[in-house]
Amino acid sequence: MKRFLFGGLTALVGASLVVMSIGILMMKMGLVPINADVAPSSLERKVLPLAVRASVARHSSEQPGGAEPPTDDDLVAGAEIYREMCAQCHGHLNGRASVLGASFYPPAPQLPGRGSSYTDAEVFWIVKHGIRNTSMPTWRNMLSDENIRQVAAFIKRMDSLPAAVEVKAKQEAKEQ
Repeated sequence: MKRFLFGGLTALVGASLVVMSIGILMMKMGLVPINADVAPSSLERKVLPLAVRASVARHSSEQPGGAEPPTDDDLVAGAEIYREMCAQCHGHLNGRASVLGASFYPPAPQLPGRGSSYTDAEVFWIVKHGIRNTSMPTWRNMLSDENIRQVAAFIKRMDSLPAAVEVKAKQEAKEQ
């Protein structure tokens, strides 16, 4: 029985090494398409979001986003930051989708009308650090932690804003 288990384990490890070697060889030969105008493989569509979600969850626990409930002033400031820095890729507050964001791979999520399934701390981490190979830049050199907290709070609540904040956000959206 031990020999059988050892043989099975050896075969599994050997097969894994062969598959990994083939994958590495394909990458070194340039056989894995990286151009953004070609649909990604089903493996890439499944693996990349899984890796992003797991990494964001792990690293965001160290971030201050969401420590205190946002005030209306925080949400108004977050709406202004969103309008100036985020809307061109993630969709405008007036409901107009972003043509630019749709051209990325993966496409930038259109947030108005959908919001985000990430927590406040996760949105804070994503805005601050960006996500490699997705066109989501890091904003840590352009926005303060306070600004990032405000825009993260706005993104999480953009579809259920207090009335005063919604009026102000829609007023600014008309100006776009």
